[in-house]
Amino acid sequence: MKLIVITPSKNIENEHQILGMMLDMGLPTLHVRKPTLSKANLKNYLNEFTKSHQKKIIIHTHYNLVWHFRLKGIHVSKKERRRKFKLLLTKASLRLRKLKFTIGTSCKSLSSLHETYKDFNYIVLSPVFTDPHGHRPSFNSGTLKRIIPTYPGKVIAHGGSTADSIAKAKEMGFVGIAFQGYLWNSSQPLALFKNI
Repeated sequence: MKLIVITPSKNIENEHQILGMMLDMGLPTLHVRKPTLSKANLKNYLNEFTKSHQKKIIIHTHYNLVWHFRLKGIHVSKKERRRKFKLLLTKASLRLRKLKFTIGTSCKSLSSLHETYKDFNYIVLSPVFTDPHGHRPSFNSGTLKRIIPTYPGKVIAHGGSTADSIAKAKEMGFVGIAFQGYLWNSSQPLALFKNI
């Protein structure tokens, strides 16, 4: 099962050290989601990672930084998906530079999943699980068990993900699982990561 960690939106103390340790422990994909960072600040943030770690990073903004750092790829928001021409140019530019890259997106509905499935390497579907604050999933697990396998190898579970969610995600047919709040709402994110 593919494992993804999404950074906290706002920087936390020792963040790069913690993320570096996760990457050293085998984390295959790190999503850097820092919506308020300018391009220059995101560049500075990415410079804090080693080159081997940068190859595992997918960014959510300032896509042209993928060329500067040789990152793993980009994650396209719903807003950016609507800008079809700009997205087409970004994809074409990546291909022209012959970069091996991953391009993904997020969906919050099954209809959106169906509409975007063919255009991306992966799709993060959320919310799938009940989170510790009681926010309920948007989908019935029986429906997901029936529908997710019809999109083989592409759909990642997110939203309320905990270590206990991994088996449930596999059972429903997800190819991977993404963690965010479970790790970053804890004072010991590295300890939680070790148990995943």
